[in-house]
Amino acid sequence: MNSSWIQLFNCKVSDLAYSDSWTITQDDHLPPQHAPVGWNWYRTSSFARFYCSTCSNKWASARALILFNMRLQNGTGVVKVRFFKQQCRRDHEDEVGFVEPSFNEENIKQVLGRLMTKILQRCYKEYVGEGTAFFGRDNYLDGPHERRHCEACSLGICNQDN
Repeated sequence: MNSSWIQLFNCKVSDLAYSDSWTITQDDHLPPQHAPVGWNWYRTSSFARFYCSTCSNKWASARALILFNMRLQNGTGVVKVRFFKQQCRRDHEDEVGFVEPSFNEENIKQVLGRLMTKILQRCYKEYVGEGTAFFGRDNYLDGPHERRHCEACSLGICNQDN
């Protein structure tokens, strides 16, 4: 997780009307189907870019899947995040694993805004009305979803159509 996620998360948390302290960390081992006992989970997607360091291939996905687990306990809030990866479509004879997505600042802010709504609902039991979806100019892509290159598909949790 790059520092932009942490800085923007801290900014969003500071806007909450609560004095609890919150942290966010990346955890690539979060179970994809459910949260551990005592935790809440939230799954969303966003526009992301991917870069293969083996062949320099670049691609984008309009629906990169992100999973959050969150918990508020004794004034301390913890958020764990898992970014689901994709494989390069070029054949590297299985030498290349999954590639982590890269998000621009606008998309990180959107995702964290939705996360804050879930924190208010699930950790603080606040009623938050339905928000409106935001699609920036960068977020529309026309193309197939390649299930065999999608980590979330391999785990059976992808929300994409073929």
